[in-house]
Amino acid sequence: MVRKVLISLLILLLVSISCVPVASALTEEEAIHFFENIYNPLLDKLVKEIPLINTVFGGQTIHIIVEKPGGDIVLGAVTNSDGYITELTSGAPADSTLRLITTEAVVEEIRGSADPVAATNEALKNGDISYEGVGVKEAIGVTIVKVVFFFADLFGII
Repeated sequence: MVRKVLISLLILLLVSISCVPVASALTEEEAIHFFENIYNPLLDKLVKEIPLINTVFGGQTIHIIVEKPGGDIVLGAVTNSDGYITELTSGAPADSTLRLITTEAVVEEIRGSADPVAATNEALKNGDISYEGVGVKEAIGVTIVKVVFFFADLFGII
C-alpha cells in the first residue's frame, strides 16, 4: 500500500514538472534586435556613464558571443569610431579585433531592466560582460583601458 502511494506521488511529481512552462530562450534574431535597437540608441548615455567606452568599442570588428544552454549565439559587429554598430551579421567575423562575451541571462536582464544603461554599466563592472582585444596591439590597448576603468571605479569617478 505504501509503495503504491509513493509511486503515485512520484508520477504526480513528474507530471507536474513536465507541465511547468519552460522559459523561452533568447534567439539570434532577438540578440540582433538587442544590439541594433537597445545598444545603439543608448550608446550616448553609456558614454556619459562609462567614460572611454567608445575608446574600447569604437572602430572595431567585434566577435560577439552570447553563451546559452543548447548553443551559443555568435555574431559579428562592425562599429564606427564612436562605437555605434554599423554592421551586424550572424557568425564570427573573420578579422575580429575585439571579443565580447556575455550570457543569455545578462542580455535578458538588460533588456528587461527599467534602466538598461545602469544594468549595462553594472554588468561591465562585475564582469558579466567581458571583452578582450584580439591580437597583441588590441590586447594591450584593452588592458590599458581596463586598468583606467578599475582606478576610475575605485576612486568613484565612474
